[in-house]
Amino acid sequence: MDPADLDIPPDDPDFDIQLDRHGNVVLLSLTGRLDTVACVILKQYVVKALVSRIPPLLIMDLTFLTAIDGCGCDLLSSASQHARAAGGRLIVIDGGVLPGHAAEDVELLPSMADALIELTRSRQ
Repeated sequence: MDPADLDIPPDDPDFDIQLDRHGNVVLLSLTGRLDTVACVILKQYVVKALVSRIPPLLIMDLTFLTAIDGCGCDLLSSASQHARAAGGRLIVIDGGVLPGHAAEDVELLPSMADALIELTRSRQ
């Protein structure tokens, strides 16, 4: 029997990105599995966010990610480096899915509210 027939949600929902803006800050909220295929999609969003405003100010919310692979970790690290090189910042809200080595390469804060306060305060 197919779990969809029982209206049981899958353990790992499809990857999804929600894009919002709060003033000059770009907010990317991710859900599902951030794997190699999803990285291709996310990379397009990240590149646009990095070049749409100088300096780039981004928040990536991973609270609802169910998994992240090496490609996803590399993308976060690279995006963080590019944001800093352009005089901006990328703050990551980790829902506990980031492995330890990946968490060392990015700026982490516990909540979206904390990240927004940090980015708006630093630009005033």
